[in-house]
Amino acid sequence: MRLFLAEGDFSYAATQSGPLVASGFDTFESVIKKYGSPVEARLAKMNSTKNVTVVHGVDATKTLHKGALPAEATAITEIEIRYPHTGIKSVASNRILLSGMITACTRLMVSPLCVDGCTLSISLKTTGRYNEWAGDIRSLARTENLLLLSVQRPKNPAGYEHVQTKPNQPSTVQLDQACTWVFQRKEFCSDPVEDLPDWLTKEVGERCEKCEVCEKIFSSAEDLTKHLDGKQHKRKLMAMNSAGGRRKEKRKREKAVKDEMKAQELEREDRPKSKKELRLERKKAKR
Repeated sequence: MRLFLAEGDFSYAATQSGPLVASGFDTFESVIKKYGSPVEARLAKMNSTKNVTVVHGVDATKTLHKGALPAEATAITEIEIRYPHTGIKSVASNRILLSGMITACTRLMVSPLCVDGCTLSISLKTTGRYNEWAGDIRSLARTENLLLLSVQRPKNPAGYEHVQTKPNQPSTVQLDQACTWVFQRKEFCSDPVEDLPDWLTKEVGERCEKCEVCEKIFSSAEDLTKHLDGKQHKRKLMAMNSAGGRRKEKRKREKAVKDEMKAQELEREDRPKSKKELRLERKKAKR
């Protein structure tokens, strides 16, 4: 059984053969309103196909193994997410989305709904703006005891059309600027990928132009220059130069140091396991 999460117009799931469960965040009514009548016909065809189940209103950042999925979602061998995005140009919100999805999927992978060795596949763009919140996602996966099994360019089967979270926007994905990351639980991943291929290392290392004062990113140096000449940036700069602004920046630097130390501790192999990790291991042992 394959499980697809965060489907938009279900055009990808519609190209796949069962058994599968395809789920999306939007309700049925919202999907039709966003993407029009062709999607309604597509969903009707999928619902009439044997071994294919479509479900709406599934939040892939929440607990997935406690009644959120239909009864057909059993013996899951693969979980797949393609191009997750909140629909807004916010580094923080998209980082939270991606982190939440990985955490929720990991909890599902250790539940009775998944088979041992179940994989998690995530396709993401590797352009500068996406690298600000995604990039090399191995660090996010490692915090959930997931190791990288493989990386490859995404495949767009015939009939699949990439759509934006917000409809009526240009929606293209260049396959030479995207990557599919496949992860597996540490205890089942016998041959993890240690070093990324050169093409991927180069792509995820690219970053956007950034205003260090306002912490905003821009797609080009020209856009950054316009921002620096704008009134909003100058007001922010004046506020930072005040006594209150300097204290705020000091607290921010201290927090960044603490966060970095915490991240390094999580990556240490001989660190003591947390109560949460021990609890998950006990649950796994009871299966």
